[in-house]
Amino acid sequence: MRKLLVLVLLILSSTLSAQFKYSSNSESDLSINKNEILNFEKSEKSKTLAFFLSLAIPGAGEYYVNRFDVGKYFLLTESGLWLTLWGFDYYGRIQRDNYINFAKVNGGVNPSGKDSKYWAVIGNYMNINDYNNEKLLNREFNAVFDENIYYWNWNTNQERKKYRNLWLSSESAFNNKQFPIALIVINHIVSAINASILANRYNKSLEDETMRLIPRVGFDQFYNPEISLTFHKSF
Repeated sequence: MRKLLVLVLLILSSTLSAQFKYSSNSESDLSINKNEILNFEKSEKSKTLAFFLSLAIPGAGEYYVNRFDVGKYFLLTESGLWLTLWGFDYYGRIQRDNYINFAKVNGGVNPSGKDSKYWAVIGNYMNINDYNNEKLLNREFNAVFDENIYYWNWNTNQERKKYRNLWLSSESAFNNKQFPIALIVINHIVSAINASILANRYNKSLEDETMRLIPRVGFDQFYNPEISLTFHKSF
C-alpha cells in the first residue's frame, strides 16, 4: 500500500513539474512575441502609370491613387462631352436626311452620287440654269454642271430658302462637333496631369505615415492559446 502511494505521489510530482515548465516556457515566448512589432509600409504609386491611366480614361489615374473623389468629376465631364458630341452628330444626320428628302421632292433632285459641294450650291440658286449661266459669265467653265446629272429647279424662292435653312442647320451641327472634341482632349490631358500630381502627393505622404501590425497572444478560459492582430497607424 505504501509503495502504491509513493508511486502515485511520484507521478503527480512529475506531471506538475512538466506543466510548470510548459507554463514558464509559454510565458517566456509570449513575452517575446508581445514586444515584436511588424512594420508595413504602403507601396508607392507610379506617377507615370497614373498619368497614362487618366490620359486613356479620365479619372482612372485618380482612382489608382485612391482619389476618385476628385477623379469622378473628370469621368462625369467625359461622359457629358461624349453625349454632347453624339447629340451634334445625331442632329446633323437627321437634318441632312431632311434637306436631301426636301430637295428630292421639291427641287426634282436625284440624290445619287452628289457631293457636299452640290448640296451647298443648290441652296443658293433657283435652278441649274441660273448657276451655269453665272459660271459661264465668269468664265469658270470647269465649274459648270451637267444638266442631265445635276439638275434641280425650285418652284418658289420660299422652297429654296427652306432648303437652305435645313442645310445650314445640318452643317452647323456637324461643325459644332469640334468643340466637344477639343474639350475631350483637354479633359484627358488635365486629368492625366492631375493624376500624376496626386500620385506624387500620395508618395510624399508615405514618408510620414507608417502602419504597424502588433500581435497579441493570450489564453482563453480553457487555457487554450489565442492570437490577435492589432493594426496601429501613426502619422
